[in-house]
Amino acid sequence: ISKIMRLCSIASGSSGNCSYVGTETQGVLIDAGIDGEKVFKALAANGITPDMVKGVILTHDHGDHVRYAYTYVRKYRHLKIYCTPRVLNGMLRRHNISRRIRESHVPIFKEIDFSLAGMKITAFEVPHDGTCNSGFFIENGELKFTIATDLGHINDRAEFYLSKANFMMLESNYDHAML
Repeated sequence: ISKIMRLCSIASGSSGNCSYVGTETQGVLIDAGIDGEKVFKALAANGITPDMVKGVILTHDHGDHVRYAYTYVRKYRHLKIYCTPRVLNGMLRRHNISRRIRESHVPIFKEIDFSLAGMKITAFEVPHDGTCNSGFFIENGELKFTIATDLGHINDRAEFYLSKANFMMLESNYDHAML
């Protein structure tokens, strides 16, 4: 088990979202909302090669989180898309994404952990207006990281996983009325 975790926030906002979480040898992309050339150029600047990326985990089906998912897996054939079946279906229904993305889909389910890139990952419910919105709790031995995007407020499940984390990344949308 690695004694470090690496986080690269490549983009966060309404124009696109993508982050990398991993160890010194492998990791995952969280969301695919920006062009792959920009993503892999940013990763290369941080010493992360495409073969170190073991999969793409999607938080929900909004375009700023999934727009380039199919282009990632088409260019980097070793990559798979990890998301709930409802996110995949929402993505295909809402966006002009090739149906061939189904060939690269690995279904995940909330509150049932899975292993990827040497880490244990658990999806959990977060409040948002997308389809089947997920945050992720990522464990690498004693190191625990929680990521939750597009939060308007923190629900019970997000609070549970945020309270277990050594590190966290929160992203929320600006809402003047809420402030």
